[in-house]
Amino acid sequence: MLRTIMLLILATLFAGCASLGPVDSPDFPQLVAQAVPKIDGEIRLYGPGNWFPNTRGFTPERSSLLASPPNVIPGILVVTNDAILLQQWDDKEKAFDIVKRLLFTELTSVALDSYGVNRRIVLRKRDLSYESFDFSQGGGIFVDSPKVEEAFTFLRDRIKP
Repeated sequence: MLRTIMLLILATLFAGCASLGPVDSPDFPQLVAQAVPKIDGEIRLYGPGNWFPNTRGFTPERSSLLASPPNVIPGILVVTNDAILLQQWDDKEKAFDIVKRLLFTELTSVALDSYGVNRRIVLRKRDLSYESFDFSQGGGIFVDSPKVEEAFTFLRDRIKP
């Protein structure tokens, strides 16, 4: 219980540290699309989300009550026909910048990890390292589990060993 409260407090702090950009603007879809390279194909899913660099799902949370929370980078998660990207808002330029881009050809597997009601997409790269992502809602505080599961279903059919 204490760990859950601590994670919620940390999530709130992280959500306040990064601007997700104009997610409520009618221009949001166009702004997201402008930052996606044309060679990545059609956008399938997008929305607020998080990238957990060098993390295999919820392994850090399961490892110990004393373990530090995983590094999390909030932004806009975008799933296309050929890549998964994380964008962050550049307030000065009034545009999204790509901070992480993984082509499906760089990946060997995709998995869905669960921890309570939370879900994370776990991607294994050809160099045997891992990256994890989730979609969020409520200003980045809550995991959007149905959207994570939808993304996983799409990615499972696209990422082949």
